[in-house]
Amino acid sequence: MRSLVLVLSLLVMAACSEQAAEKAVESTLKKGVYAPAELVSLQEISLTPPNIPRTWEYKIEFLARENDLVKEGDLLIRFDGQRLRTQLLERQSELNAEKKEAENKKLSNEAKLEQLILDMAEAKKNQDIARRKVEITDVSRSEIERRKQQSEFVIATELYEQAVARVEKHKQIMVLDEQVQQAKIDKAQSRVDQINDSIAKLSVTAPKAGMVTLIPNGDGDKPAVGDTVFMGARILALPSLEMIAVKVEFDESTTSQVNLGDTVRVTLDGYPERPFAGQISEIGQSYRQKSTNNQKVVFDAWVELEQMDLNIMRPGMKATVELAKVAS
Repeated sequence: MRSLVLVLSLLVMAACSEQAAEKAVESTLKKGVYAPAELVSLQEISLTPPNIPRTWEYKIEFLARENDLVKEGDLLIRFDGQRLRTQLLERQSELNAEKKEAENKKLSNEAKLEQLILDMAEAKKNQDIARRKVEITDVSRSEIERRKQQSEFVIATELYEQAVARVEKHKQIMVLDEQVQQAKIDKAQSRVDQINDSIAKLSVTAPKAGMVTLIPNGDGDKPAVGDTVFMGARILALPSLEMIAVKVEFDESTTSQVNLGDTVRVTLDGYPERPFAGQISEIGQSYRQKSTNNQKVVFDAWVELEQMDLNIMRPGMKATVELAKVAS
């Protein structure tokens, strides 16, 4: 009898152990790895102050609001241009002065040319008169008078040729003067155009559609209207809304549990009722500290979603990634 009771007890204990093992396996199957994540854009454009000659500091006059959805061509940033507008007034005044000088020079040269042409016509008339006197055959003229008339003709011809030469020389001078004046005008116009181009560059528009993301500086402060930034500073980013991935931050202790191709569930913090399925598409090759204030060691991984909802998904949104693992 005692033997029978012992056998029955052993059978009950075995059944209980098997049940406990099954529950343990089931618990392991249900247990998953959770990690914080963030939606990131795979295509992002950073905007900085424009490259303007002799300008190193820029004051923000207008700045698009963070998370605003913008279209291509929408105004994102406008910098203060008071200094350039003052320069423009000065350069425009110089340009107007050069144009006025060129106009006055042209009028003066034309008036002088007109006078030289009149002088040439007068010299031509005197030459013709002297020629006719020489050509007249008059036996009553003395030899002295005839030589005198020939000398007058030679002098008149010389004066006419000099008058013609002065006209031609002045025409050449007019061409050179016009070229010099035009060069001055072109130089002044180039300065005006350069300033106008610089003023236009102060208004930075969206090169493509996207969502505005303000970029903090080294102190963690995001740019704002009235701030002064330096040349080359990254002010805002324009991430694409059409190419979004999930960047996950796994704890170092989960290294052996994270593999390429693993299936995960992504839950957006703002929409916990709508989980999304995906797979791990890339795993970072190095470890890093979580932050300067948190010495915890982590590594990054990227998840490719099977489906996306661009109506609610935005770069920068926080999420939680669940990686279900089966125990060996």
